[in-house]
Amino acid sequence: LSGAPTLVTQHQAINFDWGTGGPGGGINNDNFSALYTRSDYFRAGNYRFYATADDGIRLYVDNRLLIDSWRVQPATNYFADVNLNEGYHLVRVEYYEAGNVAKVIVSWGRM
Repeated sequence: LSGAPTLVTQHQAINFDWGTGGPGGGINNDNFSALYTRSDYFRAGNYRFYATADDGIRLYVDNRLLIDSWRVQPATNYFADVNLNEGYHLVRVEYYEAGNVAKVIVSWGRM
């Protein structure tokens, strides 16, 4: 997550299972990182954020760390709950791929 980005794109969802491949665009299949940010409108209430990652992942909402699993691991599922006021909130996901399988999936829903 340091230096200038090699590839900048926009996606509606974080739902990537590259297998043993990678995201393309000149990025290696292994040893890469990705930063996703999105400002989204939420109704007031409790939300559950879900993440699946192979390898490391951190998930923040409004700069509050909700999921912290920054390590080499097989595809692992996580969730965290947070109460949000109505309005726009910044969701940030940091991801890195160390080797072999590359996968990152993030979603959320109101409880």
